[in-house]
Amino acid sequence: MKYLITIIAFVLFSLASTAQEATTESIDNRFDEVVDGANDFKEYKVIKKSEINNLRREVAKYSTSLNDKIAQLGDTITDQRRTIKQLRDEVSTTDQELVNVNAEKDSMNFMGVQTSKSAYHTVVWSIIGVLALALVIFILKFKSSNTTTRNSLKQLKSTEEELEDLRKRSIEKEQKLGRQLQDERNKLARLKSEK
Repeated sequence: MKYLITIIAFVLFSLASTAQEATTESIDNRFDEVVDGANDFKEYKVIKKSEINNLRREVAKYSTSLNDKIAQLGDTITDQRRTIKQLRDEVSTTDQELVNVNAEKDSMNFMGVQTSKSAYHTVVWSIIGVLALALVIFILKFKSSNTTTRNSLKQLKSTEEELEDLRKRSIEKEQKLGRQLQDERNKLARLKSEK
């Protein structure tokens, strides 16, 4: 559109300058004709009033025509400036829309907040990293707790076995002591009965 306006303006100015050159040449020719067709009086030229009046009318007509062309060109320039301003406004609006579209393309709505994609990726990967770290810590703690639990169960079993063993020995000892006591009672009873 910008190039079209430039081409139209160029064509109009070319036509105006060509017409102006042709008319200027014809007025110059008319002056030459009037002066050359005039009578000589000493060093002066005597020009007929009718010729001067005709020439004056042609110059006035040419001047009016030039003024009309100047007004038309001024209107054309005003229209072109208005069109250029409109086009600049449209380009500015289009540029702003492009900036907005690029901003929307490079961002996204994340939890109700408009964020850039790079910030979104950073947040998501940070969350994934924290969760992975928490998982590793949980697994290590679980293994540690599991190992501690197994060791505690082994110790409990060993202690239970020792306790059971100790209980059996103490029952055996008690039975042995009970038998010895009974033997001693029996001996004492025999001794008493022998006396």
